[in-house]
Amino acid sequence: MLDTMFVDTPGSVPLLLCVMLCSLASMNSMAAPSISLEGKSLWLMQSLLVNPWKIFQAKIRMQLLLTALPLLLCVVCTAIVYPLPLMQFLVIFFFAASYTLLAALSGLILGVKMPTLTWTNELMPIKQSAPVILTSFGGMGYTVLLFAGFLLLPGWTLGFTGYMACFIVANVILCICAYLWLRRTGIARFKTL
Repeated sequence: MLDTMFVDTPGSVPLLLCVMLCSLASMNSMAAPSISLEGKSLWLMQSLLVNPWKIFQAKIRMQLLLTALPLLLCVVCTAIVYPLPLMQFLVIFFFAASYTLLAALSGLILGVKMPTLTWTNELMPIKQSAPVILTSFGGMGYTVLLFAGFLLLPGWTLGFTGYMACFIVANVILCICAYLWLRRTGIARFKTL
């Protein structure tokens, strides 16, 4: 049914599937509130004889473990239900992986930049903090722009694979920038919280 709706723009259905899966994944934000959840006992973590980058890695790995693995499993299940050519499947797979990594890194950046350390109920940093809201809605907005750019702008002229490859490259570049910020500025900022 969707193929007949988007007959004028080929590749829209795989893109829509990718957007839906990544929008669901953006609702699972664990790296963003992870700094704030330490609360007033953050000094314990800062006083450990552990490199702060190891702490950041643990937070990123937890986000990837609980978000990327289920998302990639959903991509495989989607490809079984809606058969995709191998190239489209690989593009969706790599976009989902790079998108999840970008969400984890950007969530941790926001958590370091805008921590809420004085809370009385742990639901406050999990549900109501600025890093969580920005990460969740920013991720969903990113996927909506991805789909709107394909349909409204001439993104569909590149074809699904070419269009998504551009976003995979953009995700990787943004991940590298976020990684470098966390390694340099993020660690220094974490030490002074």
